[in-house]
Amino acid sequence: MYQSKKEAAIRGSQLVQNEASVGKALGGKSLALITAGAASLTAGSANAAITVPPELLEVFTDLALAFGTLMAAGAVLFGVIRGGVALFKIAGRVFSAAGA
Repeated sequence: MYQSKKEAAIRGSQLVQNEASVGKALGGKSLALITAGAASLTAGSANAAITVPPELLEVFTDLALAFGTLMAAGAVLFGVIRGGVALFKIAGRVFSAAGA
């Protein structure tokens, strides 16, 4: 089993590249797990001290209600316009087929 120095160097560099890619993947997963764990512990201890004033909750509730109303009105308007355009297209095809 004779290998030239060049073949040995190529195989050695491939081995190093493979080990490096496995190490990077493992390191990324470990780092993400540690970061998520630390963030959950921090958030859990921080939530115990937070109190939201009822006035602020009322403002955001009103804001959410207004935003929802605007989104619903926009959806209805879009449907009316889109439906009207579709009706005009259908009418145009019917009349053009009738030769009018």
